[in-house]
Amino acid sequence: MLCTRVGRQEFLSLSNMNWETIAADLADVHRPALVVDGGRGLRFANAPMVELLGHSLDELSGQGWLAACVLPADRHAVGLLLAAGLRGQATAGDLPVVTRAGRRLHLLVGLTREMRGRARALVVFANDVRGTRERSEPTGDCWCDVSRLPKGRTIVKALRFLDPAIDPEAYVGVPPQALLDKVAAGANLVPVNAVLEGRSAHAEEVCLSEAADVFRIVSAIALDDATVRVKIRCVSAQLLPEMVEAKVARLADSSGLSDRERQVLTLLLRGRGVEDISTILEIAPRTVKFHQANVLQKLGADSRLDLLRVVL
Repeated sequence: MLCTRVGRQEFLSLSNMNWETIAADLADVHRPALVVDGGRGLRFANAPMVELLGHSLDELSGQGWLAACVLPADRHAVGLLLAAGLRGQATAGDLPVVTRAGRRLHLLVGLTREMRGRARALVVFANDVRGTRERSEPTGDCWCDVSRLPKGRTIVKALRFLDPAIDPEAYVGVPPQALLDKVAAGANLVPVNAVLEGRSAHAEEVCLSEAADVFRIVSAIALDDATVRVKIRCVSAQLLPEMVEAKVARLADSSGLSDRERQVLTLLLRGRGVEDISTILEIAPRTVKFHQANVLQKLGADSRLDLLRVVL
Protein backbone atom coordinates (compact mmCIF):
# COMPACT_ATOMS: atom_id res chain seq x y z
CA MET A 1 0.00 0.00 0.00
CA LEU A 2 1.43 3.36 -1.06
CA CYS A 3 0.63 6.89 0.06
CA THR A 4 0.16 9.56 -2.61
CA ARG A 5 -0.24 13.29 -1.94
CA VAL A 6 -3.02 14.95 -3.90
CA GLY A 7 -3.25 18.69 -3.37
CA ARG A 8 -3.11 19.18 0.41
CA GLN A 9 -4.55 15.76 1.24
CA GLU A 10 -2.88 12.39 1.74
CA PHE A 11 -4.74 9.44 0.26
CA LEU A 12 -4.11 5.72 0.40
CA SER A 13 -3.73 4.07 -2.99
CA LEU A 14 -3.51 0.56 -4.43
CA SER A 15 -1.60 -0.50 -7.51
CA ASN A 16 -4.57 -2.25 -9.13
CA MET A 17 -6.73 0.83 -9.50
CA ASN A 18 -6.22 4.50 -10.40
CA TRP A 19 -7.13 5.80 -6.97
CA GLU A 20 -5.20 9.02 -7.60
CA THR A 21 -7.71 10.08 -10.26
CA ILE A 22 -10.65 9.50 -7.93
CA ALA A 23 -8.81 11.28 -5.12
CA ALA A 24 -8.13 14.29 -7.34
CA ASP A 25 -11.84 14.54 -8.15
CA LEU A 26 -12.66 14.60 -4.42
CA ALA A 27 -9.87 16.90 -3.21
CA ASP A 28 -11.82 20.11 -3.80
CA VAL A 29 -15.30 18.77 -3.02
CA HIS A 30 -16.86 20.60 -0.07
CA ARG A 31 -19.29 17.81 0.83
CA PRO A 32 -17.97 15.03 3.10
CA ALA A 33 -16.97 12.11 0.89
CA LEU A 34 -15.14 8.81 1.16
CA VAL A 35 -14.27 5.90 -1.08
CA VAL A 36 -14.43 2.20 -0.21
CA ASP A 37 -13.09 -0.71 -2.23
CA GLY A 38 -14.78 -3.98 -3.11
CA GLY A 39 -14.06 -5.33 0.37
CA ARG A 40 -15.77 -2.31 1.98
CA GLY A 41 -12.42 -1.05 3.23
CA LEU A 42 -11.88 2.71 3.22
CA ARG A 43 -9.17 3.85 0.79
CA PHE A 44 -9.39 7.60 1.27
CA ALA A 45 -11.62 10.39 2.50
CA ASN A 46 -11.65 14.09 1.80
CA ALA A 47 -11.00 16.77 4.42
CA PRO A 48 -14.70 17.48 5.23
CA MET A 49 -15.32 13.77 5.94
CA VAL A 50 -12.21 13.46 8.12
CA GLU A 51 -13.27 16.55 10.06
CA LEU A 52 -16.83 15.29 10.44
CA LEU A 53 -15.83 11.87 11.79
CA GLY A 54 -12.99 13.22 13.94
CA HIS A 55 -10.57 10.40 13.10
CA SER A 56 -7.28 10.47 11.23
CA LEU A 57 -6.93 8.71 7.89
CA ASP A 58 -4.70 6.08 9.49
CA GLU A 59 -7.48 5.20 11.95
CA LEU A 60 -10.08 5.03 9.18
CA SER A 61 -8.08 3.07 6.59
CA GLY A 62 -9.18 -0.40 5.56
CA GLN A 63 -11.90 -1.95 7.73
CA GLY A 64 -10.95 0.42 10.56
CA TRP A 65 -13.62 2.94 9.61
CA LEU A 66 -16.39 0.38 10.15
CA ALA A 67 -15.05 -0.50 13.61
CA ALA A 68 -14.50 3.14 14.57
CA CYS A 69 -17.53 4.86 13.05
CA VAL A 70 -20.37 2.35 12.75
CA LEU A 71 -22.08 0.88 15.80
CA PRO A 72 -22.32 -2.92 15.94
CA ALA A 73 -26.12 -2.74 15.69
CA ASP A 74 -25.85 -0.77 12.42
CA ARG A 75 -23.07 -2.70 10.67
CA HIS A 76 -25.31 -5.25 8.96
CA ALA A 77 -27.47 -2.53 7.38
CA VAL A 78 -24.39 -0.54 6.38
CA GLY A 79 -22.85 -3.63 4.84
CA LEU A 80 -25.98 -4.26 2.77
CA LEU A 81 -26.02 -0.63 1.58
CA LEU A 82 -22.36 -0.70 0.53
CA ALA A 83 -22.75 -4.08 -1.19
CA ALA A 84 -25.75 -2.80 -3.15
CA GLY A 85 -23.81 0.32 -4.13
CA LEU A 86 -20.82 -1.73 -5.28
CA ARG A 87 -23.14 -3.84 -7.44
CA GLY A 88 -24.70 -0.71 -8.93
CA GLN A 89 -28.07 -1.53 -7.36
CA ALA A 90 -28.23 1.50 -5.03
CA THR A 91 -27.45 5.15 -5.70
CA ALA A 92 -28.53 6.63 -2.34
CA GLY A 93 -29.18 5.60 1.24
CA ASP A 94 -28.93 6.36 4.95
CA LEU A 95 -25.49 5.84 6.51
CA PRO A 96 -25.53 5.86 10.36
CA VAL A 97 -22.18 6.76 11.94
CA VAL A 98 -20.78 7.75 15.31
CA THR A 99 -18.01 10.36 15.54
CA ARG A 100 -14.91 10.21 17.67
CA ALA A 101 -16.65 12.57 20.12
CA GLY A 102 -19.57 10.14 20.48
CA ARG A 103 -22.13 11.98 18.31
CA ARG A 104 -24.53 9.71 16.45
CA LEU A 105 -25.18 11.02 12.94
CA HIS A 106 -27.27 9.88 9.99
CA LEU A 107 -25.72 10.77 6.67
CA LEU A 108 -28.06 10.93 3.68
CA VAL A 109 -25.58 9.74 1.09
CA GLY A 110 -25.30 9.44 -2.65
CA LEU A 111 -23.45 6.40 -4.03
CA THR A 112 -21.39 6.31 -7.24
CA ARG A 113 -19.74 3.11 -8.42
CA GLU A 114 -16.31 3.27 -10.09
CA MET A 115 -14.95 0.39 -12.19
CA ARG A 116 -11.33 -0.21 -13.27
CA GLY A 117 -11.20 -3.61 -14.90
CA ARG A 118 -12.13 -6.10 -12.22
CA ALA A 119 -11.52 -3.62 -9.43
CA ARG A 120 -14.54 -1.83 -7.97
CA ALA A 121 -14.84 1.23 -5.78
CA LEU A 122 -17.76 3.08 -4.26
CA VAL A 123 -17.70 6.85 -3.84
CA VAL A 124 -19.95 7.92 -0.94
CA PHE A 125 -21.07 11.57 -0.78
CA ALA A 126 -22.87 12.98 2.26
CA ASN A 127 -25.67 15.14 0.84
CA ASP A 128 -27.20 15.83 4.25
CA VAL A 129 -26.20 15.30 7.89
CA ARG A 130 -28.91 14.68 10.47
CA GLY A 131 -28.99 14.16 14.19
CA THR A 132 -26.03 16.43 14.89
CA ARG A 133 -27.20 17.34 18.39
CA GLU A 134 -24.52 16.58 20.99
CA ARG A 135 -25.11 13.62 23.26
CA SER A 136 -25.55 14.54 26.89
CA GLU A 137 -22.38 13.95 28.86
CA PRO A 138 -22.41 10.84 31.01
CA THR A 139 -21.25 11.82 34.47
CA GLY A 140 -21.60 8.57 36.37
CA ASP A 141 -19.05 5.93 37.28
CA CYS A 142 -18.35 3.32 34.64
CA TRP A 143 -15.95 0.57 33.72
CA CYS A 144 -15.10 -0.85 30.33
CA ASP A 145 -12.94 -3.57 28.84
CA VAL A 146 -10.93 -2.42 25.84
CA SER A 147 -9.62 -4.89 23.26
CA ARG A 148 -6.25 -4.34 21.62
CA LEU A 149 -6.43 -4.98 17.88
CA PRO A 150 -3.73 -5.29 15.18
CA LYS A 151 -1.99 -2.12 13.98
CA GLY A 152 -2.33 -0.51 17.41
CA ARG A 153 -6.11 -0.05 17.18
CA THR A 154 -8.39 -0.44 20.21
CA ILE A 155 -12.15 -0.80 20.64
CA VAL A 156 -14.50 -0.94 23.62
CA LYS A 157 -15.52 -4.57 24.05
CA ALA A 158 -17.80 -4.17 27.08
CA LEU A 159 -19.07 -1.14 28.98
CA ARG A 160 -21.26 -0.64 32.03
CA PHE A 161 -22.35 2.54 33.79
CA LEU A 162 -23.22 2.53 37.48
CA ASP A 163 -26.35 4.47 36.55
CA PRO A 164 -28.56 2.05 34.56
CA ALA A 165 -30.31 5.01 32.91
CA ILE A 166 -27.16 5.77 30.86
CA ASP A 167 -27.12 3.82 27.59
CA PRO A 168 -23.64 2.42 26.78
CA GLU A 169 -24.59 1.37 23.23
CA ALA A 170 -23.00 4.35 21.47
CA TYR A 171 -19.56 3.51 22.86
CA VAL A 172 -19.42 -0.29 22.47
CA GLY A 173 -17.53 -1.45 19.41
CA VAL A 174 -15.83 1.91 18.79
CA PRO A 175 -12.44 3.28 19.93
CA PRO A 176 -12.37 4.21 23.64
CA GLN A 177 -11.34 7.79 22.87
CA ALA A 178 -15.00 8.78 22.31
CA LEU A 179 -15.88 7.57 25.82
CA LEU A 180 -12.81 9.15 27.42
CA ASP A 181 -13.42 12.47 25.69
CA LYS A 182 -16.92 12.56 27.19
CA VAL A 183 -16.62 11.06 30.65
CA ALA A 184 -13.01 12.01 31.43
CA ALA A 185 -12.93 15.43 29.76
CA GLY A 186 -10.02 17.48 31.07
CA ALA A 187 -7.98 14.56 32.39
CA ASN A 188 -4.41 13.95 31.27
CA LEU A 189 -4.97 10.80 29.23
CA VAL A 190 -1.37 10.31 28.10
CA PRO A 191 -0.60 7.69 30.81
CA VAL A 192 -3.93 5.93 30.17
CA ASN A 193 -3.24 5.83 26.42
CA ALA A 194 0.18 4.35 27.18
CA VAL A 195 -1.58 1.39 28.82
CA LEU A 196 -4.03 1.06 25.93
CA GLU A 197 -1.12 1.00 23.49
CA GLY A 198 0.80 -1.61 25.49
CA ARG A 199 3.61 0.73 26.63
CA SER A 200 2.64 0.58 30.30
CA ALA A 201 0.83 -1.86 32.58
CA HIS A 202 -1.06 0.55 34.86
CA ALA A 203 -1.98 4.22 35.11
CA GLU A 204 -4.26 6.44 37.16
CA GLU A 205 -5.08 10.11 36.64
CA VAL A 206 -7.29 12.58 38.56
CA CYS A 207 -8.79 15.80 37.23
CA LEU A 208 -11.31 18.33 38.48
CA SER A 209 -13.95 19.15 35.87
CA GLU A 210 -14.26 22.82 34.98
CA ALA A 211 -17.94 22.47 34.15
CA ALA A 212 -18.86 20.93 37.51
CA ASP A 213 -17.18 20.37 40.86
CA VAL A 214 -16.51 16.72 40.15
CA PHE A 215 -13.24 14.84 40.49
CA ARG A 216 -12.82 12.30 37.72
CA ILE A 217 -10.50 9.41 38.53
CA VAL A 218 -9.43 7.46 35.44
CA SER A 219 -7.52 4.22 35.88
CA ALA A 220 -6.31 1.69 33.34
CA ILE A 221 -4.77 -1.71 33.97
CA ALA A 222 -3.70 -4.36 31.48
CA LEU A 223 -5.55 -7.59 32.28
CA ASP A 224 -3.54 -9.46 29.64
CA ASP A 225 -1.90 -8.80 26.28
CA ALA A 226 -5.26 -8.33 24.57
CA THR A 227 -7.47 -6.58 27.14
CA VAL A 228 -7.25 -3.39 29.20
CA ARG A 229 -9.76 -2.52 31.90
CA VAL A 230 -10.54 1.18 32.21
CA LYS A 231 -12.46 2.54 35.19
CA ILE A 232 -13.81 6.07 35.50
CA ARG A 233 -15.04 7.19 38.90
CA CYS A 234 -16.69 10.52 39.63
CA VAL A 235 -16.47 12.06 43.10
CA SER A 236 -18.14 15.32 44.05
CA ALA A 237 -15.67 17.97 45.19
CA GLN A 238 -18.11 18.73 48.01
CA LEU A 239 -17.07 15.42 49.56
CA LEU A 240 -13.41 16.45 49.79
CA PRO A 241 -13.66 17.74 53.42
CA GLU A 242 -15.32 14.47 54.47
CA MET A 243 -12.62 12.49 52.64
CA VAL A 244 -9.89 14.43 54.46
CA GLU A 245 -11.70 13.88 57.76
CA ALA A 246 -11.79 10.15 57.11
CA LYS A 247 -8.06 10.11 56.34
CA VAL A 248 -7.32 12.18 59.45
CA ALA A 249 -9.36 9.76 61.60
CA ARG A 250 -7.37 6.81 60.32
CA LEU A 251 -4.06 8.60 60.84
CA ALA A 252 -5.11 9.65 64.32
CA ASP A 253 -5.89 6.07 65.26
CA SER A 254 -2.74 4.58 63.73
CA SER A 255 -0.43 7.31 65.10
CA GLY A 256 -1.94 7.47 68.58
CA LEU A 257 -3.09 11.10 68.41
CA SER A 258 -5.15 12.34 71.33
CA ASP A 259 -8.55 13.91 70.72
CA ARG A 260 -7.07 17.40 71.18
CA GLU A 261 -4.19 16.66 68.80
CA ARG A 262 -6.67 15.40 66.23
CA GLN A 263 -8.64 18.65 66.53
CA VAL A 264 -5.46 20.69 66.07
CA LEU A 265 -4.46 18.59 63.04
CA THR A 266 -7.84 19.12 61.39
CA LEU A 267 -7.65 22.88 61.87
CA LEU A 268 -4.06 23.02 60.61
CA LEU A 269 -5.12 21.24 57.43
CA ARG A 270 -7.85 23.83 56.98
CA GLY A 271 -5.21 26.55 56.96
CA ARG A 272 -5.89 27.92 60.44
CA GLY A 273 -3.07 29.69 62.28
CA VAL A 274 -2.06 29.29 65.89
CA GLU A 275 -4.11 32.28 67.06
CA ASP A 276 -7.23 31.08 65.21
CA ILE A 277 -6.91 27.58 66.65
CA SER A 278 -6.41 29.06 70.09
CA THR A 279 -9.67 31.01 69.78
CA ILE A 280 -11.65 28.13 68.27
CA LEU A 281 -10.53 25.56 70.85
CA GLU A 282 -10.40 28.08 73.71
CA ILE A 283 -6.89 27.13 74.70
CA ALA A 284 -3.70 29.18 75.01
CA PRO A 285 -1.55 29.73 71.89
CA ARG A 286 1.37 28.08 73.71
CA THR A 287 -0.79 24.97 74.22
CA VAL A 288 -1.66 24.98 70.51
CA LYS A 289 2.05 25.04 69.64
CA PHE A 290 2.64 22.15 72.05
CA HIS A 291 -0.05 20.03 70.39
CA GLN A 292 1.20 21.04 66.94
CA ALA A 293 4.71 19.85 67.79
CA ASN A 294 3.34 16.52 69.03
CA VAL A 295 1.27 16.09 65.83
CA LEU A 296 4.30 16.74 63.60
CA GLN A 297 6.42 14.30 65.56
CA LYS A 298 3.86 11.48 65.66
CA LEU A 299 3.05 11.79 61.93
CA GLY A 300 6.69 12.17 60.88
CA ALA A 301 6.13 15.57 59.23
CA ASP A 302 8.80 18.25 59.07
CA SER A 303 6.46 21.24 59.03
CA ARG A 304 2.83 22.32 58.75
CA LEU A 305 3.20 22.29 54.96
CA ASP A 306 4.63 18.78 55.09
CA LEU A 307 1.42 17.66 56.83
CA LEU A 308 -0.32 17.88 53.43
CA ARG A 309 2.09 15.31 52.03
CA VAL A 310 1.55 12.98 54.96
CA VAL A 311 -2.24 13.26 55.05
CA LEU A 312 -3.07 13.57 51.36
